Amino acid sequence: MKNIFLAAILAICLSLSVCKNQAKKYPVDLVDRCDVLSPDKKPDPLLLVVGITKDGKLSLNKIETGTIADATLREKIKAIFDDREKTGFVEKEVVINPQGEVETEDLEKLIENLAESKAAPIRLIKNEQ
Repeated sequence: MKNIFLAAILAICLSLSVCKNQAKKYPVDLVDRCDVLSPDKKPDPLLLVVGITKDGKLSLNKIETGTIADATLREKIKAIFDDREKTGFVEKEVVINPQGEVETEDLEKLIENLAESKAAPIRLIKNEQ
């Protein structure tokens, strides 16, 4: 329910003119958890899942990776993408997995950091775990 509320807030924000410009700059796809993290599917070994908690702590594929206030995650993702490019992989998809009631500002900052790291597409899980 909390993630649905977050998705509703994000949808409202996207409908406002100020946020529409941001949405064009940093497009985000809302996805169902089962479409991305289904236990029935074999996990994609190149998929990057960024977890964010209500207190702004971040994880990358379940490994703690600093907070929204520091640039650690952005640096790590950029390094991963650079390494992938050197080996011929172009996969840059990132899935955001919110944990609990995440502040809208934190989510927006995370999306901005991911976009600046050249992540695309950026997907946001919209439903409960």
